[in-house]
Amino acid sequence: MIARDRQRHSLALVLEGATYLSGWRPEQGTLFLPTFVAGAVGDDVAVRLGITGQTLRVNLSGTIALVRRSGRLSLPPGAEIVLDPSSLPAARFLALASQGKDVEFRDRSSPRFIVNRILNTLWNGAHRECATINVSESGCALVWGAEAPAARDLVTLRVTGGLFGATARAVVCWKGAHDKGEQRLGLSLLGEGRGLRAWRDMVASVAASGARVG
Repeated sequence: MIARDRQRHSLALVLEGATYLSGWRPEQGTLFLPTFVAGAVGDDVAVRLGITGQTLRVNLSGTIALVRRSGRLSLPPGAEIVLDPSSLPAARFLALASQGKDVEFRDRSSPRFIVNRILNTLWNGAHRECATINVSESGCALVWGAEAPAARDLVTLRVTGGLFGATARAVVCWKGAHDKGEQRLGLSLLGEGRGLRAWRDMVASVAASGARVG
């Protein structure tokens, strides 16, 4: 038998909140994607996922653990995805959004290093330079001006300079007041890829510099 090459699938879905919650298994870190039957066990999946009635969209990635190509109402066709560890914070946040909760989500799964670093950001079509308060492998806290994104908004971070600099996508998980009418924002990075690898390299350099953990 000829071995099948491992495939990578990309898709976009918008689910009802109840459908997302019924397929989300936080203890196992798995998510069932209804109607997705194109892949096979062991394939990689990248999905841009949203909840009906909400503007939030997150990028999740993982590996197919089960495919059900036919089913019934109680066991619909679809695929169960074992999410990558880096996708779990976004998946947990999406579960809260599916319940309509207006909460502050602060992921503390990795150490946060206190550092003041200028990041170029893109939100609502406008570029802005913002200073970080702290950084970690999963995100950062930074200072924004008076007109700041809302919780669950998406922000693009430019991680490296140059014409083809790496960028990473992040979701606003919490916000609070800062000095002089400014806002403090907590961002959680989404997905995988070059931008996230560049971000982790940047955090590693901050850690190596002796920055204080806070």
